[in-house]
Amino acid sequence: MTRHTFNNLMQRLSKAGFSREFVRSALLPDWWDETYSQDQTLLPDIDIRVARFLGLPIAAIRDSGTPLLAPRYSGAQLRRVRTVDLDRLDPAIHSAVQIAGAVVRSLKNTVPAPSMPPADGLIWRDQINRTAPAVTLQDVLGDLWLHGIPVVPIDLLPAPSFQGIACIVEGRPVILVSHKYDEPSRIAFLVTHEAGHIAAGHCRADQPVIDEEDDIMDDNQIELIADRYAAHVLVGDHPMPQIEGQNFRNLARNASQLEDETGIDAGMIVFAWASRTGDYARASMAVKALYRASGARRQLSQHFSRYVDMDTTAETDQALLRCVFSEHNAAAD
Repeated sequence: MTRHTFNNLMQRLSKAGFSREFVRSALLPDWWDETYSQDQTLLPDIDIRVARFLGLPIAAIRDSGTPLLAPRYSGAQLRRVRTVDLDRLDPAIHSAVQIAGAVVRSLKNTVPAPSMPPADGLIWRDQINRTAPAVTLQDVLGDLWLHGIPVVPIDLLPAPSFQGIACIVEGRPVILVSHKYDEPSRIAFLVTHEAGHIAAGHCRADQPVIDEEDDIMDDNQIELIADRYAAHVLVGDHPMPQIEGQNFRNLARNASQLEDETGIDAGMIVFAWASRTGDYARASMAVKALYRASGARRQLSQHFSRYVDMDTTAETDQALLRCVFSEHNAAAD
């Protein structure tokens, strides 16, 4: 019979879809050093952490002959899928839900009880405080946190992962965003799209909505509803302006001109063009030419750090929060 050791446990977790890098950040104590892996006296504490994370009895963790499996999320609604099956996303979904739980338990007292944004995106648009005609990522993030809805930038998850998730954890709606993109206008649409799922009641405690990729068309009804909601919040009740351009510089110039005329963010106009044409590569170059290709993660982390207590929360929740991109973690690195 295979002996239960730290390395054996890491191998079983790896087979379950949880990489050693993820386990090191999310489950092991911050004082852990690889030299401790041979110390059997430390293994019981690690067993407890893994058991709590997977929701399994200690006996199952210590039985070296029993395969470990990520909890199944059979009620999860997987949208905008390219090639990934739901069961392959189970490790990432479970990890995200556990991280969301750690966030909810670590919220500062200044975060209000959750309240849903209006079901009508146009009404929410009118309610959002902003200093310019265009509704920006900064505006959306500020209002969601004021509704008691955390928006969490995830830096580390098991692979394969997803782009966005809307879920209900411990009675509170939470939006999680992966680290793949940094353009504020692109992330503004993603976050508002996830908020649309929440406002429409698409997700429940056992039914998160997962958007694997935002550049894949999906004509499912709930996706159309969330897309329309995001468009109403960010653009208003008139159609998104159409642009053309022979190259990315033309696209950038035309989008900038339309922003002046309509008050709609130029980056949003460019990515709407990309959604229509499928040419996200050229759109990214155009947004870069507009000097709006970065800053989303910084804005996400600033709001997160403002409302989440990273220092006095429970030690096991601190480990999960190490997977979140925040200014606190960036400073620590």
